[in-house]
Amino acid sequence: MKFSSSFKVGLLTVLALCLLVGTVLKVKGRAFSSAERVEIQFKDVNGLRPGAGVQMMGLKVGQVEEITPIVRDENSFVKVRFVITNPDVNIPKASSFSIQQTGIIGELFLEITPPKTRTIYIPMLKKDLLYKNDKVQMKLSGKYYDVGVIKGVDVIPRDSLPYNYKNNISTSYAYKVDYYINLPGLILPEFMRGSAVKYEGASKLRLVPLDETPLQYPKQTSPYTIIEPMRLSDFMDWQYKAAETLTETNKKLNDILTDATIEDLKQTIANINTVSGRSTQTLDKIDTLLDSSQEDIKRLLDMTQQATTDFSKLSANINNLIGDPKFKTAVYTAADSVDKLAKNLNKIMDAADAEETGKNLKIIVQNLAQISESVNAMTSDGKLKSEFASAVTNINRAMTQMAIALETINAVNPENKQQATDLKIIVQDTVCITENLRKFSEKLNKRFLLFRLLF
Repeated sequence: MKFSSSFKVGLLTVLALCLLVGTVLKVKGRAFSSAERVEIQFKDVNGLRPGAGVQMMGLKVGQVEEITPIVRDENSFVKVRFVITNPDVNIPKASSFSIQQTGIIGELFLEITPPKTRTIYIPMLKKDLLYKNDKVQMKLSGKYYDVGVIKGVDVIPRDSLPYNYKNNISTSYAYKVDYYINLPGLILPEFMRGSAVKYEGASKLRLVPLDETPLQYPKQTSPYTIIEPMRLSDFMDWQYKAAETLTETNKKLNDILTDATIEDLKQTIANINTVSGRSTQTLDKIDTLLDSSQEDIKRLLDMTQQATTDFSKLSANINNLIGDPKFKTAVYTAADSVDKLAKNLNKIMDAADAEETGKNLKIIVQNLAQISESVNAMTSDGKLKSEFASAVTNINRAMTQMAIALETINAVNPENKQQATDLKIIVQDTVCITENLRKFSEKLNKRFLLFRLLF
């Protein structure tokens, strides 16, 4: 079959027109694709042109078709329209869009970054339970919002934690929580801390900036997160502001740190060094003294321990003495004998001797009573109790004999001169005896009082 020349010319013309249209569209950045076009807004595209590539994770998946500036006074922006030429690519919600550059002076392209998986470590408490697909919560503009989802939760021992988390987690185990942010427009700070909370009946991971900086809820209608490019001029402005701030800080420091202040600081540091040196010398001397006196201190402690043991035994013995009925009987008998003695002496002694003897006997009785109370309060030793009871018995026997002697004297006829002389001698001896007994009882009472004070 043969074609005419006119048909061939027409076919070549159509092919040339198609090639021309394709070339024009390619130059303008329009792709031959039936895929849905996507529009995003930048405040500044930093030189991005139509026809630039669209990449996702380093692979080209589309092409920029149209870039249109929209001027609205303070709310001006640039509308970027692109198409995904790869039909198998799906852009996740809250993906980040940024303008990147291939190399230092290479061409610009539009980069799509899906939500990144982040990891945080929180203390593991029995009341806090987190699971996969639980919500991630943050406080934005004063209210709590769900901003992400937990992808996975692992339990790890504290020893396996990164170094910067060990100081903040004191529990034996911790949660390793992997999560991602699905709220468009939310850009998290670099450093965060988390905790497991119960909010409206559901377990959630609550995130808080490490510096407690309040965050605002993102104001945008796009389902994606737009990261504005940084121009060199903006970078230089920030550096200039930082330099101004640093200069102002240096000026304030120079105003504060005058020459006099610096001299005072130097003198203070010198004084601190001197005090530190003297303190070190003092501590060295104390260490030397303790080392040299170690044996003496040990010996003193041993003596103290032994004295404590002896005091305990003595106290136990004194506590046991008071329970002996013989001791009580002897004390009561001594008191009765002294009473009888006082009655007999009143009959044979004159007023002066009777008064003095009565005082002595009263003192003796009081001393015996105090000694008895001291012994009753301090001793339970049977041997000591028996010895003291024997002493009291001897005193009682002496008192009894004295009473018998006085009764005999009462029967003597005072009109007989010889008998009167003998009676006077006996009375004087009785007064001496009572005086000696009083002194003896006072000494004994003082010793028991001293003994009681010591123990």
